[in-house]
Amino acid sequence: MRSLGFLQYLRAFEAVARIGTLRGAADELALSPSAVSLQLRKLGEATGLMLFRKSGRNVVLTQAGREFSHTVTQSLGQLAGAVRSASDIDLDGKARALTIFMSPSLGIAWLTATLVEFAEAMGASRLTLRHCMRESDVDWTEADIAVVYDNPPFANCRWLLLSAVKLRPVCSPILFPRLDLQHRERKLGGITLLHEDDGQEWARWATAARVSLEGCGSVRVPTVAHAVASAVQGQGIALVSDVLTRSHFNDGRVIQPFSTSIDASWAYYIVWPFERSDDPLIQALIGRIMESIYPAGG
Repeated sequence: MRSLGFLQYLRAFEAVARIGTLRGAADELALSPSAVSLQLRKLGEATGLMLFRKSGRNVVLTQAGREFSHTVTQSLGQLAGAVRSASDIDLDGKARALTIFMSPSLGIAWLTATLVEFAEAMGASRLTLRHCMRESDVDWTEADIAVVYDNPPFANCRWLLLSAVKLRPVCSPILFPRLDLQHRERKLGGITLLHEDDGQEWARWATAARVSLEGCGSVRVPTVAHAVASAVQGQGIALVSDVLTRSHFNDGRVIQPFSTSIDASWAYYIVWPFERSDDPLIQALIGRIMESIYPAGG
């Protein structure tokens, strides 16, 4: 096996490859440009690879350098993740910290309570919950796992479908008498439509349900959670997933005045780093999230 003594030069290589100049890398590493240059030369000698070529005052990766850079970046990221994971485990094997990114609407609807219960059961001393919508919103230098409203594939990650999303109108029972459902030309009776997108989902639903939206008001809200809350308060009708309104529906705070549903453009996925696929803590957390949405015997 070739000696691994060149590992000490990888930080300098990664910085130069990312920044593109010796001076910039030297400033980041608190070294002199000559010291960085020396490390690159020793790395090239140790590996037998020509990693850079000069381009004016800058340096540019060769083809071999680009391939080497990709591997180095992945490896350093995995090492950082391993150190973070190890530092988050107490000597007795209990998790000390968990950082979870999730859709705000899911968090408000039910997921936050599930995650708090899980952290307590696992003996975690610190639980951090962060908001995201798409997988691209997740900071994987911090996240242990994420629950996103998105579509795969997700680079360098594994994923599991949590729930497909069908959208149905929901409103407070106090609005039901205002819905014009008796005539052939069914209308929403001028009720305010609550939505977080540009209104295209309501248009798709209206076509599928053969319901006229003429005369309806429109309120665009920041998140689906705002739409659900406004619907519960009788301020309008929201087009949302059963996953988010299950508890409100069960206790009678909202009704579904129409049976027609449409498929959402995205679905809910659990996503986690590829290198943590066999982590018992991550697998236990995935199991708990799945159980909470699909309870045994439910």
